[in-house]
Amino acid sequence: MYCPKINYCFSADDIRTLNERIKAIAEAYHDSETGWFDVGEHQQLVFIDDNDNMFGINIIGRFWRKDDPEFDLEVVELTKDGIVFSFDVNIFEDSI
Repeated sequence: MYCPKINYCFSADDIRTLNERIKAIAEAYHDSETGWFDVGEHQQLVFIDDNDNMFGINIIGRFWRKDDPEFDLEVVELTKDGIVFSFDVNIFEDSI
């Protein structure tokens, strides 16, 4: 088995931009009945970082009340060329 280590750094601007993208996705894609939003490869949404690299977005989260702008994130992942970058959801603001 071969397990290469891949290092890739997302800048602070990348994280801020991704956070704004997450907020827009949460607002646009949540189910008004359950509050869940699940955005994956089938939506083909992308994030482009400061180095012009394009990543697929996978996000799962939930609004607990329709009238409350706060939500909980369960999964934030970016994918590129079969590589998945998983993020600690606590680094993102969870309010729109």
